[in-house]
Amino acid sequence: MKASGSAPTSPSPTSPAGAPRSRRRGRRFVLRIVQLALVAATLYFLAAYLLRSWSTITAYAWSFDPKWLVLSAAAFLVFYLSQTVSWWYLLRGCGAPSPFWPAAATWAKSILARYVPGNVFMFVGRAWMSHAQGLPVERVSAAMVYEQAIGLCSALITVAVLFPFWEYRPGTTALSLIAIPVFVALMHPRLFGPLASRLLRLLHRPPLDVTVAFRSVVGLLAFFVLAWLVAGAGAWSLARAVTGIGVDALPLVVVAYAFAYVVGMAAFIFPSGIGVREAVLTASLSGHLPAGVVLAWAVLLRLWVTAMELAFVGLAVGVELLLRRRGREP
Repeated sequence: MKASGSAPTSPSPTSPAGAPRSRRRGRRFVLRIVQLALVAATLYFLAAYLLRSWSTITAYAWSFDPKWLVLSAAAFLVFYLSQTVSWWYLLRGCGAPSPFWPAAATWAKSILARYVPGNVFMFVGRAWMSHAQGLPVERVSAAMVYEQAIGLCSALITVAVLFPFWEYRPGTTALSLIAIPVFVALMHPRLFGPLASRLLRLLHRPPLDVTVAFRSVVGLLAFFVLAWLVAGAGAWSLARAVTGIGVDALPLVVVAYAFAYVVGMAAFIFPSGIGVREAVLTASLSGHLPAGVVLAWAVLLRLWVTAMELAFVGLAVGVELLLRRRGREP
């Protein structure tokens, strides 16, 4: 028996409904080409600068101190562990509680997509894996919005606190210190909720339906600032291990590392801020070391941090699988 009425047909590319979809696909394709071209150009100029500075790099008295390398590895592993703790706590704050190790393994696996252009796959992958664990997608999405906002604000607070070590000017220093309570106030639910919802609408995403208590947000901001200090110390320890840079450069490396994250996040078209962060680090530390040497260290830092990320992913996933096989509640 045939059902009454004509069967619905999908809109053709030339139909009114299909045309906008086709235009969107065309825009995405053009944007991807532009993105790849920008990344390629950035990497080309960085490589060209390294080649021009090769004589300076090879003439520099490089060193190798294993104890500082071990300290750097430990600092970055602690940094990633602190981020997983923050993610687990944000899930609880957004009404989607999860056992720690499944949440940690999900967070760790999702960051593997950080180097995909646009970083969108990191968020989609984490939402999908969390949903498979029975967590509501809208609350997981809210936790991700808070994670990005708190990470950005905490990095800006770290830069504001340590900015005098970068460039001390009374007026600029006063403005940077005044900015700290402004960044904290922006995370208050009455301000952050409407601002986040408006930004999400611009990105064609659902509005933020869940807010986290301000006391919890302030605690997470302080925790993230401490995490940035640890990560910056890890970056300095790597520089100490291979260049012998002094302790006086420690605050500058910390603020440069946090600021490079902010710039890399703003330049979201570059996957994981590749090339952009290296340029910021080079500009920040060129007063302490030759620019070519700083760029070589920045590239080494990128490779080192990637190795630490992979090590942490393996650790988190391995522990979660081990606990699951033993039949214990993670």
